[in-house]
Amino acid sequence: MTIPPATLEILKLFKQAFLVGGAVRDAILKKQVKDLDLAVENGPDFSAKVKKLAYRLKASVFPLDEERQVYRLTQRATGLQLDISPFQGKDLHEDLLRRDFTVNAMALLLTSAFKPVRNKRTGLFTLPAIKKTDLIDPTGGWKDLKAGTIRLVSPKALTEDPLRLLRAFRFAAGLGFKIESATLKLIKRHSALIIRSAPERIHDELLLILDSPAAAARTKELYAAGLLTAIVPELEAQRTCAEVYYGKDGVLKHTFAVMERLDHLFKNIGAYIPNWAKISEFFKEKNILKLAALLHDVAKPPCARMINGRLRFFGHEEHGALMSRRIMERLRFSRDHTKLLSATIGTHLRPGNLASNDLISDKAVFRFFRTIGEYTVPLLILSWADHSSYITLSQLRSIKDRMKEKPFSIPKGGLPQNGVKKTLRFLQVLNLLFKVYISKNIKLKTTRLIDGHDVIKILKMRSGPEVGEILEKVSLRQFEGKIKTRRQALCYLKRLTA
Repeated sequence: MTIPPATLEILKLFKQAFLVGGAVRDAILKKQVKDLDLAVENGPDFSAKVKKLAYRLKASVFPLDEERQVYRLTQRATGLQLDISPFQGKDLHEDLLRRDFTVNAMALLLTSAFKPVRNKRTGLFTLPAIKKTDLIDPTGGWKDLKAGTIRLVSPKALTEDPLRLLRAFRFAAGLGFKIESATLKLIKRHSALIIRSAPERIHDELLLILDSPAAAARTKELYAAGLLTAIVPELEAQRTCAEVYYGKDGVLKHTFAVMERLDHLFKNIGAYIPNWAKISEFFKEKNILKLAALLHDVAKPPCARMINGRLRFFGHEEHGALMSRRIMERLRFSRDHTKLLSATIGTHLRPGNLASNDLISDKAVFRFFRTIGEYTVPLLILSWADHSSYITLSQLRSIKDRMKEKPFSIPKGGLPQNGVKKTLRFLQVLNLLFKVYISKNIKLKTTRLIDGHDVIKILKMRSGPEVGEILEKVSLRQFEGKIKTRRQALCYLKRLTA
């Protein structure tokens, strides 16, 4: 579906219009786009023209930035999103020199021949091929784009908008580019300025960086630049904590190792979690799970204690739940994401505790699912990355098939404190939990068929602990498949009466 009317209506209202920014960059890279950015000449009737354009395109319109007069138009029929603003400066050249990075500081004169084509399946647009000779490129963006380089347009770009400190890494992650050395030095010098940015904007950029398939490597780069601990200062203490146990860089080294394993798992889900498609909904927000990996041991430094000559971290999971909640609230994460992370971090030792038992009964598995509830799969994913991080990637691959076997019996002397054997046992238990969750559709089976009122009415009991015990019996039989409907649950209660 072509949309020439949009281009024609723009040119009727504005003498000249230029396609700028990300759309130009992505078109050169032959990527489909959803958003188009336009820069036009300013004038006293600019706002009126924008509203008229929205009316003619049958698009909704609202101001993105009233101070800079940036408006967003969304065409309902096609989904085309158009951001339009006057030149930021006296002309287009000055506008481009005020932008963040050279790859985003190119422009293309809009003509009637410009006809984006919409992909009906994705809703994205393919732009016409762009020739280098047609580009307005005062900062060398084409050259940097071809070289895979993120370079600042001007050193003052960072002080004018400190969020660009993070955006450099976001673009590097999204495009698979490297940040130019001089730009990286400036970022390190100004890293402390990032806290001047609105928490909501930091939150958005951080999640985009964590979206990268190589999120662990990108997060290490953020740390090296001083940005990670400027945003989450609670992580700095990890670097010198437990070096005797984890080696140089201590708990922080372990944190990055867990993130690396999560990146590896997401690239190879089917190899490690059979039938994972049935729980694919839990893998949609990979960046949130990677954030859980980043924060899962945030409380180890304040909880570290030497007990009988051994370094211990008692209570770090519960304390970590509280710390992660404060961090998430500070960065304006949603209530749902905050609850997910704090619940997952607060229980991240539970699977390991279960795996330490030689016999894992149906009742123990049921109680595990009942206790963790809706956060079961995120917890299992985090636990998988946590336990697999203690062995090398080659060792992990070598035991891949054995992970799917029934958990082996723990020898009389117990499991070793570390090593492949201990990791294999824990991963076998996690695989068992994944398998049971998927095969028994636990998401539905942990939903109670009856409640306390039913128990009190049928058994003529008073409210008390006994009611909860009976509900637990019914739920266990539901988990075992012996009770499948509410009617069967009520019949079971009546049999208890008899």
